[in-house]
Amino acid sequence: MQLVYIDRFDIQNKAEDLSEPSGLTLTPAGDALWTVSDNAKKIFQVTLQGKLNRAQSFDIADKGLEGITLDPTSAFLLTVKEEDNHLILIDVATHKLVQQKRLAELSGYTSVAADFAASDQNKGLEGVAWNSDSNTIFVLKEGEPGLLLELSADLSTILAHKRLNRQNGFVDNNVSDFELDFSGLFYDATRHNFWIVSDRGRRLFLYDWNANRVLESMALAYTLDGRPQEIEKAEGVAFDSTNSRLYVVSDAEARLYLFEVR
Repeated sequence: MQLVYIDRFDIQNKAEDLSEPSGLTLTPAGDALWTVSDNAKKIFQVTLQGKLNRAQSFDIADKGLEGITLDPTSAFLLTVKEEDNHLILIDVATHKLVQQKRLAELSGYTSVAADFAASDQNKGLEGVAWNSDSNTIFVLKEGEPGLLLELSADLSTILAHKRLNRQNGFVDNNVSDFELDFSGLFYDATRHNFWIVSDRGRRLFLYDWNANRVLESMALAYTLDGRPQEIEKAEGVAFDSTNSRLYVVSDAEARLYLFEVR
């Protein structure tokens, strides 16, 4: 597998508080992207070239959001808030809050409570994805340790969890195992696997949940004007399987990157 750089686009819109994009998911038609921004109480929709679609963007009650996903029916958006590990379900049509829960309220939380208690507050939930095959939700804990958790679709139960570490292939040569973090998540319904990005590792992983192993690992690198570059602070990823296009959003750069997966 090869990651081929195509282009990058400025996504920042200071007037609308879109300056720290975090999390990506595609619209059902694959013609636009949903994202959130740490500092804004908004859900944003942008074009595939990073231009804000004001008509489809809307205000919400919370800020500090870190990830976003669309449910299989395309009726609901689900976001996560790292600070207190909240899960926030929103109706796409009405923009109304449908449900809000802390992860600690879910049945089965005792299985991961020690992992959350032992880590810093800023090592909480960073990504979210809806698995359309199993109709379950997956949430990504950033680090100390990195975890991928499977939740029931009604947000009542933690069904399973797995640690993301060297044993199952999460490795980067430039970052220690302890420092390697996980900052974005997307479920690929064609491959039946997860795309996961690492901010500190500046790396993209393709992970098989069932086999519990990394299938592919690629640097989030590209060449611009003859000079090698890396994406700084990648915090969201989405994949268009029809066109083999991978989108990565940078929080620090406020840019949307486009790659082809070959």
